[in-house]
Order: sequence, then structure tokens, then C-alpha cells
Amino acid sequence: MKKTVLLSILFSAFILSCEKAEVIDPGINNNPDYKVDPEVLFRIGDGTEFRFNDIELYDSSTHILYFKKEQARFGEILNKPFAFLNKGDTIYSGLFWPGYFSSIPIGPIILSPPNMYGNHALRIEVWMDDKPDARNCPELTGILKEHNLLHSGLDGHIDSIEISDTLITFRFTVINRDVTDLLILDINKTGPNLFHYFTNGLYLRRPTHENAFSGTIPHQKPDPWNSWKPEWLSLLKSGDSVSFVIEYPVETPVGQGEYHAIFEFPGLAYQVTKAQLLQGKNRIWLGDITLRKNVVIH
Repeated sequence: MKKTVLLSILFSAFILSCEKAEVIDPGINNNPDYKVDPEVLFRIGDGTEFRFNDIELYDSSTHILYFKKEQARFGEILNKPFAFLNKGDTIYSGLFWPGYFSSIPIGPIILSPPNMYGNHALRIEVWMDDKPDARNCPELTGILKEHNLLHSGLDGHIDSIEISDTLITFRFTVINRDVTDLLILDINKTGPNLFHYFTNGLYLRRPTHENAFSGTIPHQKPDPWNSWKPEWLSLLKSGDSVSFVIEYPVETPVGQGEYHAIFEFPGLAYQVTKAQLLQGKNRIWLGDITLRKNVVIH
């Protein structure tokens, strides 16, 4: 399945080169004339600053920073450093990464463009990192929590995988760890084909990293392609969980042995505008989380 036309274009460029481009500390606070504003949380290297009161929330499950107002320049091609700050000191830094770059970035990046979350949210990603992931470091989550901006989003786990010669029965659970109720994509409402437009589905990989199985359900593109409907979503209250079952046809039998199961549970992205993000008092969960489990097939 192909998640979106935009991602296909982006990753086509991504694989053109094996060259690594390291994300380094941009040193955006080295200007001697710079006056520290302790209320600044996020800064772009050209001097654009966002204070705590400019931020709507940060979802730690997807590393998405939401802004109270739309920012027109997020639709521009940016090639700038960024940093999260604590009273002027850099917590961690990274780069805005234009989608036409063919090198592989190391460290935190923000795609620019295509920005998959419109002009009201930025997702911090890591494609290659030789260090511990800094995006949810205690210093950042601590100050976000102090300012009531930290949201935990979704969590999940794989429950079971049953395999026959013709069918894989996949069961998993999604949990709302957030302090607020969330609206999530529900495969029982979208149907399996539309649901798999937003995800690549289940993968089974051998310990040698070879692919033994990948999702076989054909995807159905929304009409129009960048649209969404409220009836695709279900409300998952704070602290609650929901379990789903997906049946994948098996075209080539999967042999006995140990496998690493990988499944990306999807949410919406560019389809949702700033005005649509809240449906009543409930927020549409954007982004995706990856569920993993080692399984043994007898």
C-alpha cells in the first residue's frame, strides 16, 4: 500500500542517495546581541521564536507540536536549524529538511515541505540517529508539563498473530494515554481497504531483517484523495483502550520460526485543517505509532 502521493514522492528522493547529512547544533543562541526570553520554547534559526503561549500542545506519542494559530511560513521550503529551548539554553536541535534533498539526515528533522500536518503543526522525526532519541527527553517533557502543554497521545501493543496456510489473523490494542478524549481511525468503520490507504499494514521480518510477509489488503483511495469523513472515526476516552482484528490473506506460506512483527497504527494528517482538529470537545489524533513484537510460528 502507498500511504500518500506526497510520501511516495518524498521517499523516492530519500533513497536516491546513501550519503549521510548530519544534523548539528545550529548554534542559534551564539549571537552576542541576543536577549534571552525565558518564555521562548521553540526557535527557528532565522530568529523566528514561539513562546509557550503560542503553543497549543505537544503530543509525545507522535512528536507533533501544535500551534494555536496557523503559520503561513510552514508551507514554505525552509532550510533552517531549529531548537527547543529552556530559558535560552538549547534542549536539543535539528534541521528543517526540504523534501527534495537526496541525502539521509542524522538526528531530528522537520520535513519542509511536504509538511504533512498543514500550517498548524510540525512533526519532529528521526530517520537515522546514532544517539538516544532526544525528542521526549525529560528536560523537554518536564517544562511542557509545567506549562500544561504535554499530551501523551496513543499507545498500543500487538496481542496475537495466528497464521494458517491461507490467512493471518492479527489482533492488536490501542490505548488512549492522553488527558483528553481522542478521535481515532476505526477499521470497523472505514473498512480494511480504506484503512490500509493510511498504513502499510502488518510486516513480518526474519531475524536477518528479510521480509517474510507484508500486508496483502489492497488500499482504497479516498475520493477526493485529500479528504476525510467524521464517520471514519471513533471516540476513545482518556484511559480507555480498544482492540481490533485484521485478517490478511496469505499468498505465500510463512514458514516456522522467529519473526519480528511490525505494524503502524495510522491517524489522519494533512487532511485535517486547524479548524477541524477539534470536533466539539474531542481532538482528532494525528500521526501514527508503530507497534512491535517478536513472535514464534510453530
